[in-house]
Amino acid sequence: MITAMALFLVVVLASPLQTYLNRRDAVASSIHQQQQLNQQVAQLQHQSDQWNDPAFVEREARVRLQYVHPGDTLYTVLNADGTPKSTSKASSSSVTRTGHMPSWNSTLWASVQDAEHAK
Repeated sequence: MITAMALFLVVVLASPLQTYLNRRDAVASSIHQQQQLNQQVAQLQHQSDQWNDPAFVEREARVRLQYVHPGDTLYTVLNADGTPKSTSKASSSSVTRTGHMPSWNSTLWASVQDAEHAK
């Protein structure tokens, strides 16, 4: 009789116990995902704060867009084979360089053409 009662309790409680365990795993997963999203928000907030700093914006414009102040001289360091040494991750293989930097609009147009050919 006791064995039958124990078996009955196991059968009756198995489904709620499985539901409880599944929901506990789902909550743990949600908490982990929330922590990752909070870290990502913190990183993005830090980037946003950096872009609100005029000195950072000026530095990025000088590096990324090769902006210079009036009267400044822009120098391009070349590799041994005569190609410009690039510190950025962007590929500049499609831009033809002839002793001076191309204008930003020709670089933009070259990147549009590269994206069109990549399709």
